[in-house]
Amino acid sequence: MTVKLTPQEFKSNNKASKKLYLKDSISLVRLIKEDIKEHKGDYHSKAYDYSTKIIIDTIMYNSDFNKLIFFIIDKKENKKAYPETLTKENVDYLIKEGNADIPYEGFHYTGKAYIGIRENDSLYINNYFRMTTAGYNIINDVKKEQRVAFFEEYSAVKYKGYEYNLDDKRFWDSDIWSFDK
Repeated sequence: MTVKLTPQEFKSNNKASKKLYLKDSISLVRLIKEDIKEHKGDYHSKAYDYSTKIIIDTIMYNSDFNKLIFFIIDKKENKKAYPETLTKENVDYLIKEGNADIPYEGFHYTGKAYIGIRENDSLYINNYFRMTTAGYNIINDVKKEQRVAFFEEYSAVKYKGYEYNLDDKRFWDSDIWSFDK
């Protein structure tokens, strides 16, 4: 993928208070957990359930703090990525043959990016980007991949809506901010 960094003069750098960041983090985890419970959004798979851990990695805000972009990382048991009929031995064989890459035991991490709008005291979220960084055994690999995708490569895509990386203050004025709540 082509790298296209945000020019320094357009870097967005709006810092929320610790109180707001913590409050939003808790609200965002709750909203994602609701999607998981109802198996909606990007959480249709039964691999997502009550045991899925949600980690808010990053929240970025516009200057009015009423628009936000946030990265989440979810942590799931590896065995839930496979049909219930497969045993550890079956998965070990699939891996040996090159037909699977996640071991049966342990956990793996998946990253997603969302946009959110604050109206009054409520947050509304949307997985606008529909981009997932998936199947990582190390959480820092997901974090790194998300930053590369959204801060270095996003604006290199030659389609409408991809003009700016997510760390570009011009992104806050783009057309993506109207979605069904």
